[in-house]
Amino acid sequence: MKRIFAFVIVLLIFWNTGLKAQQPNVIDDLEEARLDSLLNEVIFNDDELSYLFGVKQNYQFLYWRSNFDSQTFFAGREIGNQQYNLSSQLFYLHSKGFYAGIAGAWYSQLEPGYGTTVLTAGYARSLKKMKFLRYRLSYDYFIYNNDDPDFDPLYSSGVDLGVTLKSEHFGTRFDSYFLLGKELGSTLSWDVYAYLNLVQLGRYDKIRFEPELSLYFGSELVEYQLNAPIIDPDTNTEIITDFKDVFGLMNIQLQLPLSVKYKSFDFEAAWIYNIPRTMDEGLDYPNNSSFRFSLGYIFNL
Repeated sequence: MKRIFAFVIVLLIFWNTGLKAQQPNVIDDLEEARLDSLLNEVIFNDDELSYLFGVKQNYQFLYWRSNFDSQTFFAGREIGNQQYNLSSQLFYLHSKGFYAGIAGAWYSQLEPGYGTTVLTAGYARSLKKMKFLRYRLSYDYFIYNNDDPDFDPLYSSGVDLGVTLKSEHFGTRFDSYFLLGKELGSTLSWDVYAYLNLVQLGRYDKIRFEPELSLYFGSELVEYQLNAPIIDPDTNTEIITDFKDVFGLMNIQLQLPLSVKYKSFDFEAAWIYNIPRTMDEGLDYPNNSSFRFSLGYIFNL
């Protein structure tokens, strides 16, 4: 499940004029970029924990995980110059498939650095007669950390619907995410991945290589030329372009992670390569790469 990334570029393009109905709100754009980057990390999607769901006994767990990203991206577009981020999640998991959690992220160049907390509740389960197919449904509620009286976020919550098809060594995920609030937003992601065991230390303890290719689809603000100029009556400025939302492929991402799972711990180091795409003919985003390090721990309740 990978989420979006692009509106910080908008901050360099738009200025504050009287055409508020035609131009996007810069504060909303920045917060949406911040929120989308956070959701990329906090939505529960670790298929390697799926073995906890569906066991005969009623097991309960707490799962904690923290990530460090050497750079921060929004659909493959870099947010800030070499901006890094730290995120952390704590989830309650039940073997029947129910889970709930809290998550947040801190960014090195944003103000405030810690902007959003996400509360999540969901359900994930495999079909009894088709164990290779797992479905999930989750609801996210966003709590914003912003004292600006003019701050008015577009979205207050989100819903994720997803399906995973998985064999012993390969899998594919499809997720659709819907942002809810004053406006409605939607994104789609499709991931293909593999599990290649390098060292088997026990039934669940192992060192493995987990390559993954992801396609992310979302909406992007695209600038286009007006058929005829418009004069702003307040500023007497001639407007020759406008903007519209266009839905399409925004990023292709390759992840090459090496993971170590031992006892209740899991550690992962990954190299990530982005190939951003854009529907705006006037923009061109460079390919880029970054590193991610994460540490997780399962508490058996």
